[in-house]
Amino acid sequence: MSHDLDLPGAISEQMLSLFLEDNDLDTLTDVLVEALEEALVILQDEIGGETLH
Repeated sequence: MSHDLDLPGAISEQMLSLFLEDNDLDTLTDVLVEALEEALVILQDEIGGETLH
C-alpha cells in the first residue's frame, strides 16, 4: 500500500521558513515530532499487515 506524501498536516516549505525566521524552534520541534509519530504509525501498519511464512 502506498501513502500520499502530501498530508494535510504536513509542514510546508513556507511554514518551515517562517519558523526558522521567527526562531520558533520549540513549535517547529513539536510539528516535526508529530510528523515522525504519524510516520511511525504508518510504518507499524505496514509491518503489521505482513505475514511470515
